Amino acid sequence: MVITSTVDQTVDYLISKFKHKLNFYRINTDKLQNYQIKVTTSGVIINGPIGEITADYIDAVYYRKPMLPDMTLYDYKFHSLMQRDILTLIEGIAEISGKVILTKPSILKRAENKVIQLHFASRLGFVIPASLITNDCTDASSFCNNQTSIVKPLSVGRILELQKINYIQTNIVDQAIPIQNLEIAPSYFQKYVDKDEEYRVTIVGRSVFTVKIQSSDKVDWRRTTAKVHYTKASIPNTLVNQCLDLMKLLDINYGAFDFILKDGVYYFLEVNPNGQWLWLEQALSLNISSAIIDHLLGGNTIYE
Repeated sequence: MVITSTVDQTVDYLISKFKHKLNFYRINTDKLQNYQIKVTTSGVIINGPIGEITADYIDAVYYRKPMLPDMTLYDYKFHSLMQRDILTLIEGIAEISGKVILTKPSILKRAENKVIQLHFASRLGFVIPASLITNDCTDASSFCNNQTSIVKPLSVGRILELQKINYIQTNIVDQAIPIQNLEIAPSYFQKYVDKDEEYRVTIVGRSVFTVKIQSSDKVDWRRTTAKVHYTKASIPNTLVNQCLDLMKLLDINYGAFDFILKDGVYYFLEVNPNGQWLWLEQALSLNISSAIIDHLLGGNTIYE
């Protein structure tokens, strides 16, 4: 079973590639009205556009990119409650279904937490740019005034504007503008490292896919305006082992790690436990999808 949304092209690709080998049941949560879901003491029954499925027939769950349905027909004052109830239902089903799940929502929430990532990455000996997570303007100003710094979202930088989803990316802190209003808007500041190279390391179980990224944007290659070139690469085994150790601490079997290289030193930036991978597979003929399917079928784990 795949829990996602109608706009998830990665799942379109995955199902198309493996449908001759596996039976997929896809739930598009942004079209929740098309499904009848029943949870009782006997288990879970889902009836949707492609038929009915019960818990007995769910061997594995791929928890991808669920989205909320359109709620404009309902009074706005109820939206927050409805959203919480929908997520409680979908996340609950994901938590209890299948023998294997990539990855439980409860584990994703913990693994995505930048405070937890910073704590464990530091403990494992990753080299990390000087970092500060704070809601104190004085501390933030002192940190940023002494060096060129970047600021990035503490959580997923996704905002909704006029029914359109936009993303806040990493930005250079403008020292000419005073830092204000952090009291209820904690932020993540880091020393800016003028990278020589950048790497995305995607790990599924013990399968490692390393890509060197060359971008016209020196701050964040994910910007839509950036010109980006990808090549297959490798990183030192000691760094791979550190990544695997972090994944074990976070209890994840999938991680998309971001590193920058400066003067021979690899700097850990973050790990995304549910990061996108299709663009890398298609650009470089990697086989990330097969590693994911192998894991969902009960093999290829970080504990092998």
